Amino acid sequence: MTTDPLAALKDIYLPVAPDWWPPAPGWWLLALMLMAGLFYLARLAASYWHATRPIRAAKRIVDTLIEEEPESRSDDVLLANQCNEILKRLLVVALGINRLSQASGDDWLKALDQLGECSDFSQGPGRALGEARFAQNFVADRQALLGCVRRLLAKIHHSKSRQRLETHS
Repeated sequence: MTTDPLAALKDIYLPVAPDWWPPAPGWWLLALMLMAGLFYLARLAASYWHATRPIRAAKRIVDTLIEEEPESRSDDVLLANQCNEILKRLLVVALGINRLSQASGDDWLKALDQLGECSDFSQGPGRALGEARFAQNFVADRQALLGCVRRLLAKIHHSKSRQRLETHS
């Protein structure tokens, strides 16, 4: 009676395939770095959103003035005063450019030109925001004035955005 000794052996059990959980330490580190990066980006976005809120509010006011312009019955002096008030509140109160709080006349127009990197206020339709609005027969190009203010706000928004990015880089 010769029996095969190999027949008495049991079959080989293969090891269980590795499961996906728990992940290897490298995956934990990657997840942690990803969460930190997302947190940083969220804080950066919230900071940007908060910093540009006054500029967006001023843009909405000017956009409302532009939309209402065809039906507007206000005089040119009132429009110039409204534009001046919007810009003063934005620049002095919201953005904290205190040197402009006492600026008026040509100094105010030059400061606006400097902020907008243009000459629309000292030489263009933006002159209406200076001493010209106190003249007896003051007439302003309303659409051009609102366009100048709108471009200035866009320029300030763009420079504020660039400034925020540079400080966080």
